[in-house]
Parts: sequence; C-alpha cells; structure tokens
Amino acid sequence: MLAELALRALSPAAPMARRFGLLKEGISLWSRGRRQRKAWEPHQARCRAIIAEVAAALPRRRKVVVLGSGPARDIPLETLCASFDEVVLVDIVHLPLLRLKLWRQAKVSLLSRDLTGAMAWLAGEAGSRQDPLADLIADGSVDLVVSANLLSQLAWPVADWLEDNPARAAALPCDLPARCIAWHLDDLSRFKGHVCLISDVEMVERDREGAIRERLDLTHGVALPKEDESWLWPVAPFGEAERDREYVHKVCAWRRFGIENPSPLGGESPAGDEGSATG
Repeated sequence: MLAELALRALSPAAPMARRFGLLKEGISLWSRGRRQRKAWEPHQARCRAIIAEVAAALPRRRKVVVLGSGPARDIPLETLCASFDEVVLVDIVHLPLLRLKLWRQAKVSLLSRDLTGAMAWLAGEAGSRQDPLADLIADGSVDLVVSANLLSQLAWPVADWLEDNPARAAALPCDLPARCIAWHLDDLSRFKGHVCLISDVEMVERDREGAIRERLDLTHGVALPKEDESWLWPVAPFGEAERDREYVHKVCAWRRFGIENPSPLGGESPAGDEGSATG
C-alpha cells in the first residue's frame, strides 16, 4: 500500500490519465503483477518469446513501437534494444520504476498517449475522437509495431466513465467501448510495417468447484481474425480478487496482423466520426 501511494505521488501523468483513473489502474496492475509474479510469468514469458521471434524474422529493424508498454514485464526490452536502432514505448502512463530502469538506455523513448483517442471527446474537450497514432503511422522507419496486452484495456475506462456520467453519455455513441476496440484494430492496420498483436479476448470466472460463474467478452463483440495461437492467463487466482473465485483470461496472438485482415471499421475513418447517441 505504501509503495502504491508513493508511486501515485511520484508518477508524472497527464490530468486526463488521473481523471479517468488510469494512473491508479497502472499502479494497481504493477502491484498485482508483483504479488502474482509466479502465476503471471508463463504468460509474460510467452509474450516476450513471440515478440522476440517476430522481431528476429524481420529483414529490417530500424524502429519498433510498442503500444501499451505498461511496466514492460511482457516486453523483451533487452532483445529489442539489441536488435533495433530505436525503441518507442507508448502508453498513457509510464511509472517511475520503468523510467529508472531505462534511464541509461539511449535507444528507448517514452511517449505518453491516450490510445483510445476518445478521452478528450468524453470530457467535452474535443468534438470527436482524436487520432492518437497519426505521427507514428506516417513514420516510414517503423519496421515493427507491437500491441501488447492493450486491446481489452481500451474499453473499460470508457465504459466506466459513461456509466458514471449518464448526462454526458447521452450525447455520445452508446457503443463507444466497442468502437475503441475497433478503432485500435484499424489503427494497427494503417501501419506500413509489420504488426504483432497480443491481447486477452475473454474472461472466465470460476469457483473452487470449477463451475463457470461468468464469461465475459473482452472485445465487446468486435470481430477478430483467427489467431495464430492462444493460451490461458490466470489474471486473478483464488484469493487475489475474491477468496472463492478465480479469473482466467484467454490470450490470443497474431504474429502478422493487419496485412491480410480487413479494417474492422469497414473503411470508416477512425477519427472525426462523432456518431450518435444511439450508435
């Protein structure tokens, strides 16, 4: 608890990140990862291995962009730094522990971005979704883009905010959480370089007898192509969130996303579409 309070005080974060609870959530994720190090390591190791294998197969390795870098436990940072001329880590919050770890690594730069592109719109500070990756998409030196366990994290803060702000929500598309998922997939499809997507897609809640109590679609119904591989990630083993419940996520990986996959928006622009309150 003291460590979390210290991180909250010391972490540089945009007002929007604090307003939407994303700084708090980033710190909670870091803390849970420490507590569940043993349970999470197989998932994190598999993510690191996939990213390293994808990177090793590329003919050119100038710049790699990692979206949703978080604490970077699932990212093979040393391998990427050794392989690429430049490594760009993109997230809305970068905790001091990561900054300290990287302070001597000249190849790494940190970008703070709202990867939903929607938070200023939600807050009434913009008239539509803003394109969060336009500059990186236009950068012809990006040879690899990794979306790392980010996709499912784009919808929940939006869904929570809409629920807590019904008056403002009435003026926004009712399917905005799903749109945030689709927008990100479209953003990935716009990159010219190789794209690797790793994301949890489903949550299953089980009791100690093994009975499934709830099953949740983390993609909010947005269609995804057939994954290359999948595995289970015990996000909250028994005792973490509840004494008699465990929460296990299905994780999928697409080693070459975007080239063969059509835009989930069907050609719509990912920015500037205000939609309607009825979606």
